[in-house]
Amino acid sequence: MIPAAMATALATIAGCAGLGSKHPFDIRPHMNTCEVMLVGPARIGDMRLWVPEGIATDTGFSSIYPVGSAWTRVDGCWVHRVTQAGLFGPGNFTRVATDTLECAGIRVPVDEPVEWTTTLRPTTDGVAFSIRLTNRGTRSIRKAGAAICLKFFKAPWWSDANTFVRSDGHVQSLAALGRDSGMPNGFEAYLMTGESYDNVFYRQFWGFNRHRLDLPLMVSHNTTAGRCIALEAPNAYFLHSNPQNPCTDVMLAFGDVAPETTVERNGEVRIIAGTPAKAFGHD
Repeated sequence: MIPAAMATALATIAGCAGLGSKHPFDIRPHMNTCEVMLVGPARIGDMRLWVPEGIATDTGFSSIYPVGSAWTRVDGCWVHRVTQAGLFGPGNFTRVATDTLECAGIRVPVDEPVEWTTTLRPTTDGVAFSIRLTNRGTRSIRKAGAAICLKFFKAPWWSDANTFVRSDGHVQSLAALGRDSGMPNGFEAYLMTGESYDNVFYRQFWGFNRHRLDLPLMVSHNTTAGRCIALEAPNAYFLHSNPQNPCTDVMLAFGDVAPETTVERNGEVRIIAGTPAKAFGHD
């Protein structure tokens, strides 16, 4: 089950009007990319949120490093639009053929074209995000997913030992779960219980840990500040992290999306006072 506070917050993502000014992040969009800076309290530090870094599928990518419209303010929210013209931007992936991408020696098919609108809403304890994804292709997209990345800046406290998930009925650190798959670079993904994802890049580069997760929630604990930073989403295929470039990520799960069909998924970044146990609703 998803913690009640999370479910309540995510149910109101569309309600941007009437917001007060008290929220922990100063949201600063980066030009017309899908990146925003979350300028947080000094004891927490700044973070960068990609919403999303790309649109993955069970077989390939419909978008990676997208570029869209300028961010606009609408009723207290930030709104960003990506069309087919901006699906593939500069980054680590190279388009080696019309229908093929390559990164780290792994070739991945280009999937059906998509468009989407992202909405960010400040909350009293963080920021909620919503993505409305439309399949503009002629075939159904299998297991469409939006790769959400939360990167920590100036965070020497961040480590596998201080980052927590719930697996096998228990809240456990990533250190306890270990890193046992993927390339030997520290990347690791953790499938939700009952989920699978056949995208070759995630299977070979990130790798899927042998443990499965009970909740789509990853919590990083800043012990000095006595605060947790939670990344959560009610619909996810898997979560992943990278200690070399400290970040916690979630792959939003849109399911199979038929041509000219629109599906919306939500998530949230929250600052929580206290321990990881509190973030997982255990105290």
